[in-house]
Amino acid sequence: MTATELLERSAPAWTAGPSGCLLWLRLQLSRNLAGMHFPRAADAKGRSEALQKVKAAVERWNADGNDPLSGFAVSGFSRNERELLEARRLLPAHFSDYHDQMMLFVDEKEELSLLVNGFDHLRIQCMSGSRDAGCLWRKAAYLENMLGRTLAYAYDKEFGYLTASPYRTGTALRLSAALFLPGLVRSGALSRIADNAARLGFSLRSLYEEIDDEMPYCELTNTVTLGVSEKTLCERMDRLLKDIADAEALAWKNVFRDGEMKIRDSIWRALGTLKYARLIGRKETAACAGFLQIGGGEKLFPMKDPLLFRKLLLTASPAYVREATHKEGLEGDEVDLWRAVLLRSLVTEAGF
Repeated sequence: MTATELLERSAPAWTAGPSGCLLWLRLQLSRNLAGMHFPRAADAKGRSEALQKVKAAVERWNADGNDPLSGFAVSGFSRNERELLEARRLLPAHFSDYHDQMMLFVDEKEELSLLVNGFDHLRIQCMSGSRDAGCLWRKAAYLENMLGRTLAYAYDKEFGYLTASPYRTGTALRLSAALFLPGLVRSGALSRIADNAARLGFSLRSLYEEIDDEMPYCELTNTVTLGVSEKTLCERMDRLLKDIADAEALAWKNVFRDGEMKIRDSIWRALGTLKYARLIGRKETAACAGFLQIGGGEKLFPMKDPLLFRKLLLTASPAYVREATHKEGLEGDEVDLWRAVLLRSLVTEAGF
């Protein structure tokens, strides 16, 4: 896979198919190399040494017939390209310390990736559009074990795996899920779900700037890594996702019944905006994408493209607009203008 192929994708294949309220599920494992300074404390020579060790381990992984990982020097991406990869969850959000020894490895489906010399020496990541944290853990653990044939990880008998952030020390495992919850948000029941998640060591917060009726996007993330096993964390995540999906289905049934006329109106207005707007901002794009998804769920119209919802959400990103139009200098209203062009094209191609 080339850098151009990676950057020009609008949505990876794993996002297709019915997912209910789940947009994506992500598992990350952080590891550092024993006897070496962590990346942010190391000099260029130390980071280069760590990179060479990981590259050798990845070459062995590829040579063994596993799904090959293609490597990209992060410094070779422009600022806008890095922002786009952040929006696609392949690079850490708001990372400010990019350097020549930082490298990203990605498989063809974008399900498995490996970031070298970010906050930690290694960040193994698995992504999925389905509710199965245990499956992601097995994939990540397999890659970790295979790389561990040639790499020694920093580990303490008392504290577990050592990481740059003390909040990840222990299992060094981070689970997160992006959720679309219009029923729970509109019904006011989200706080009860958040309280239940907190009791299991998870937090539920906004995926974007805020949570409201037009932006019911949430992120569920574990807050505990010490004193609990990876298996237990995955089981808790799967249980929470099932409970949330069940609660969302029930809440939405009641919300739609009580406000069907206004909701139908909002759906058709959103479709009209996506089809005809000449200027459209990031927040309005995400809101319209949500209403279109609701309309498809209520069978108001066929959703011929199973990736449309994700494509619309990605188009909300200014970085994606610049990359898709090959105009990296776009700012302000120019971004909104070209975003509207891209959105009109997407909904037209989807048969609207």
